[in-house]
Amino acid sequence: MRRHPTGLLAALIIPLLMASVSHGAPPRPKTPADAGTPSRATTWIYQDQLVAPWQDLTWAGTHSLGATSPVAAGSRAISVTLGAWEALYFGHEGLRVEPGDTLVLRVHGGKTGGNAAVRVRVVIGTEQPVGVPLGPTCDGGAIPAGRWTPCRVPLSKLVPEERKSITGLWLQEDSGGTLPPLFFDDIGVEHSGTPTLKAGVSVTLNTPDVFLSPGATHAFVATVANSPNTEVAWSVDPGRDGGALSANGLYTAPKKPGVYRVTARSKADPNQQAVATVVVSPPTPPGQGKWVSGYYTGWNADDYPPEKVDFSALTHILVGRVTPKADGTLSTKFDNDRGPEIARILSKRAHAAGRKAIIMVGGSGEHDGWVGAASDANRPKFVRALLKAMDDFGYDGLDLDWEPVKPEDRPQLLALAKDLREARPKMLLTFPLHWINTNFPNDADPWFVQLASYFDQLNLMSYEMIGPWDGWKSWHTSALRGEQGLHPTSVSSSLDLWVKAGIPKAKLGLGIPFYGLAWRHITGPYQPFTNWSDYVGGDNSFTYKKILRYSKQGKYQWDEKAQASYVTFAPDQLVEDGTVTWISYDSPQAIAAKGAFVKQEGYGGAIIWTLNQGCIDAATGANPLLDAVKGAFLQE
Repeated sequence: MRRHPTGLLAALIIPLLMASVSHGAPPRPKTPADAGTPSRATTWIYQDQLVAPWQDLTWAGTHSLGATSPVAAGSRAISVTLGAWEALYFGHEGLRVEPGDTLVLRVHGGKTGGNAAVRVRVVIGTEQPVGVPLGPTCDGGAIPAGRWTPCRVPLSKLVPEERKSITGLWLQEDSGGTLPPLFFDDIGVEHSGTPTLKAGVSVTLNTPDVFLSPGATHAFVATVANSPNTEVAWSVDPGRDGGALSANGLYTAPKKPGVYRVTARSKADPNQQAVATVVVSPPTPPGQGKWVSGYYTGWNADDYPPEKVDFSALTHILVGRVTPKADGTLSTKFDNDRGPEIARILSKRAHAAGRKAIIMVGGSGEHDGWVGAASDANRPKFVRALLKAMDDFGYDGLDLDWEPVKPEDRPQLLALAKDLREARPKMLLTFPLHWINTNFPNDADPWFVQLASYFDQLNLMSYEMIGPWDGWKSWHTSALRGEQGLHPTSVSSSLDLWVKAGIPKAKLGLGIPFYGLAWRHITGPYQPFTNWSDYVGGDNSFTYKKILRYSKQGKYQWDEKAQASYVTFAPDQLVEDGTVTWISYDSPQAIAAKGAFVKQEGYGGAIIWTLNQGCIDAATGANPLLDAVKGAFLQE
């Protein structure tokens, strides 16, 4: 599976990101510990948690937005260990600022971090002005060890005079070394005047995604904000066969299974509308349910707290990740300061819901660790370490993410799978397979049939199945069908080639991304690429929350041939840094098509990468794409 980007490399290769809107929580009430907090209007970035619409885009070895000690006020603070040039990075869709505004925050140098070298920088679209050292702006002129101190940074020192908005904030290591753990709290922008926001008419629906049996009904409720006229006009697409819709939003599903769209359009501003996807499908016959194995990743646990995971929409949760070491040992940090605690919470909640919990092992970038750990000399110790992790954290099995599997790796991987199966015959073992370029069908190597005999699931990593490679045309990240010579990838063709190689359909699952790929220069699929500059971002950047935010100013598109969804933007409404022209992603409509395909073709199920990126509100746990998966794959 993919892993999060780390270090300075991430700052160089990931386009600067803007945040998407979530409901979030209101700023906490002030307490006596808040003495000295600015009284003027303040746009808070962090108070006990990141305040919407700010988003955590940090690249750092370890950090947490929920540290419980030390805390300046409230109950939580930010903890971070910054390596060379690493940074806390918080993104915003575009916060208007004035020269007289001030960045305010509190910092604690930890036990040994006095006078730590930290630089404050803002992000303005694709630019990052040089900024200023943080220490001199704090009371006492330095970051103190052992206590909290307030800091005040004039925005005039961070933002060029001609710029009026910022899209991000960095708190960056500034000496090329590794700092001891630092803590931050009460971060915000104190405004010299009261900011004014002009809110336009907006429309929302109570249920954006609905799954119904033929003939069933559902009552849609539309809410119109910022207008005295709250009436909407209802419509269904396609109009003739899409079902019946009353004037007050009561929808009756047609008898014919399919995917339909219900639209509520504001009468006050007909340009504003909200659209719901309705999936009509007959109940799944008993005994024919499929697996849904969702990856939960530690590095973005704050986006989808472990207490909020909806296990009714899953059959298996794959919690990542532990990492193999070349000496046969295992790191069980789960990519989070609270990783072990989170892992135990998830296994207990899975079992309480009657679901299975699996540990994700490895992932992209861990190849050398796999090779050393699975060597003949270290494999017995490695097997013991893996089984101990299962027992310590209360898990039912392992997901072996050995990427890539080189020809010379195969004997050790096969031996590892055999040893694990012999040690625990009833344990669950899963393995991710790569997608296939149909121009090179032999990449579906029959050797993997040997491997399949030891595994319960082999799941296709069918996302990011396109890139600006020489000779390729633009295409969808996870097209179900429609592959051709210059865009030679699809879920169905990759699975078919693995079946022809000899892997049983019942052991194969497809992949569903809960994120999208964003592009500039080109305006949709089937177009020649310019070069790598066409790519803007994907995994860990364009989450479903962000896609929903941007979709309000774009146009939803459905490619019937590919069975894939995407959203496009008019030249005067480009998003992110003002260059993104289209985003390819799996909408509820695309997920419904994949669910129907799996059931019709007899495949085993699906994996999700990642559950965290589908959550649109960490406070409530709302995860519309997971709801769509539940309806498409598990609905009886």
